Amino acid sequence: MKARPADLAWLITVILVLAFLLAPIAVLVFSAFDAGNIFRFPPRAYSLRWFEAAFASAEYRRSLWVSTVLAFVSTIAAVTLASLAAYGLVRGRPVYRRAVEVLLLAPLTLPLVVWAIALLSIYASIGINGTPLGLILAHITITLPLAARIMIATISQIDPTYEEAAESLGATPARVFLRVTLPLAMPGIFASSAIAFLVSFNDVVVSTFIAGASWLTFPVRVFSQLRSEGIDPTTIAIGAMIVFATLLVVAIGERLLKLSRRL
Repeated sequence: MKARPADLAWLITVILVLAFLLAPIAVLVFSAFDAGNIFRFPPRAYSLRWFEAAFASAEYRRSLWVSTVLAFVSTIAAVTLASLAAYGLVRGRPVYRRAVEVLLLAPLTLPLVVWAIALLSIYASIGINGTPLGLILAHITITLPLAARIMIATISQIDPTYEEAAESLGATPARVFLRVTLPLAMPGIFASSAIAFLVSFNDVVVSTFIAGASWLTFPVRVFSQLRSEGIDPTTIAIGAMIVFATLLVVAIGERLLKLSRRL
């Protein structure tokens, strides 16, 4: 059966959009494997030398560790708070629910640089700017609204009759939440965790203002390298590693979502 002109036009449009979005990433990834000493595309010879150079740098290794731990801690805290807040808003049905939702999601409407300046002012006045605590709190601030948006939508779709049935059998509210609501909300928890982790790990703006010299995150370290020395093959290899890490997190999140739906 021949394809209709409309279907062919849609297919071409999709291909062009994907090419527009993914072409820069493809150039970056392929260039990272170039054996030469300068940036060029396409590569004339392939090698892992620049990946080895990136891993050999103690500064990059420390920044990678800082970003990974920071992303894990802020994700756990943000998703936990978002889940509790979403449950209270959806199931509690307070009269001020709409106002709380607006305030909870308000950070999504403001540029990150505005939040960075505001957090810098507050943290500097109380003495936690440039500390691990300040960095963790800042990343919770930027990831919590995203996690809350997902968890509110997730819990809103859970049939409350499951919880009512558990309560009628004598389960306490805490037990209902842990044994009934939480398992049913796992797809949303996995999705919000993946997004929160990626937002935290890839953040540059807020971390640039809040991180101290001893707690530079991986993206901030890369950005500083670009400003001081320009684009070099090591930086390109690091960019490719960030792409690979992002794809890995997305793949793990997708797999966990599929497993949770089968349970």
